[in-house]
Amino acid sequence: MRSIRWLAILICAAQAVAACGPTQSQPGTATSAPAATTAPAAGAPTQAAGAANKPAAGAVPSGNLRLMGWSSSPEEDRLLNDTLTDFSKQYPSIQVTFQPVPDYATKLQTDLAAGTAADVFYVDSLLAPDLMKRNLLEPLDDYIGRDKVDTSDFYPGLFKAFQWKGKTYGLPKDWSSLAMEWNAEAASKAGIDQAPTTWDELKAAAQKLTDKSSGSYGTVIPAELPRFGAFVLAAGGKLVSDDGSKIAMNSPEGQQALDFYYGMYKDGIASTPADTGTQWPGDAFIKKKAAIVFEGNWIFPAIKKDAPEMKFNISEMPSGPKGKGTFAFTVSYSINAKTQQKDAAWFLVNYLTGPDGMKKWTSLGLAMPSRKSLESEWLSNFKEREPYLKAGAYAQPWQLGPGGQEINDKVVTPDLQAVFAGKMTSRDALADIEKRGNDILAKQ
Repeated sequence: MRSIRWLAILICAAQAVAACGPTQSQPGTATSAPAATTAPAAGAPTQAAGAANKPAAGAVPSGNLRLMGWSSSPEEDRLLNDTLTDFSKQYPSIQVTFQPVPDYATKLQTDLAAGTAADVFYVDSLLAPDLMKRNLLEPLDDYIGRDKVDTSDFYPGLFKAFQWKGKTYGLPKDWSSLAMEWNAEAASKAGIDQAPTTWDELKAAAQKLTDKSSGSYGTVIPAELPRFGAFVLAAGGKLVSDDGSKIAMNSPEGQQALDFYYGMYKDGIASTPADTGTQWPGDAFIKKKAAIVFEGNWIFPAIKKDAPEMKFNISEMPSGPKGKGTFAFTVSYSINAKTQQKDAAWFLVNYLTGPDGMKKWTSLGLAMPSRKSLESEWLSNFKEREPYLKAGAYAQPWQLGPGGQEINDKVVTPDLQAVFAGKMTSRDALADIEKRGNDILAKQ
């Protein structure tokens, strides 16, 4: 499906998340995930933080581990294998084989059902609630406490994405948020000298930047939740209730967000990727069909490949009626609850998500570090990407509770597409999303 393909793209970046991202318009390392409006203080990793995640040499277990994930690019595969090689050189009693697989989410769930899943694997934040609720992931809290892992060093929205009923089932490997990318040349020609910071300013800028004679729009937005949902958050709304049991989009805040988001399309100052003949908003941006898009860190490889001379700027997402809102698309390293090598598996997870392993993994900028202590050094190499990291203090996990993948693919996406096609009102769409989404949640 289109949303799954896009999630894979985001995951490339994020995935992110492999960094991370999700649907036609998102990818991630993706990268799969608060409400404060100030960025966390940047600072170099402290000796204490590094030591807290450095396993004691005398406590090293032995084992032959399988690590399963997806493959986003040859460059990313090489970097991960280099990181794993460094791990095995330091701790030769543990050997790790990385197994990248296609159609990852399906393969993972099939292997878990069959009892043949790898010892350690990636878990996207959208899928995490399903696996946590079904007790398919090993709780990590005892290990975290034993080894004094400083979990406060992780951005709160990322760490929260892998918690369920008071327990922790994964540590975030990397991430990306959504930010606003805008074409500097187009903005200059339109007399715009600074990025829009509010919804009203965004609408005004999109009007100035739209030139239908050339097929270029102020912005290109997909009829999909990974982009629309960020506007719900900025309106003060939620996607799901705090306990993950109910869909919460059918609210005054959700209505306000959809009226604005779809309103840009209805007013002709926004288009969709399909309407512009492009694959995703980043593609529309590169082909100058959109002057503004809302993407994550994963957009950089595409621009570098297809439009290396493009001049563009990045800003945080425009504030809505209740402030800033964005998603944290993130992915965890999690442990198979049925593995017979739990100590060795934890040793690997602790290294990969610790300061040393994460620093190496994020060194090429393919994904952003999920640790605040690595922010300063990462930004010294990728200063232009600061708006993505600023969102770490308030980004919310990209999640819809148990059954979230099904809700997104079979309910939310079709209903939003029906709104954009003029076949359903925004009010009816939100009501239908609530009803059918809750039906799915009730069956989990």
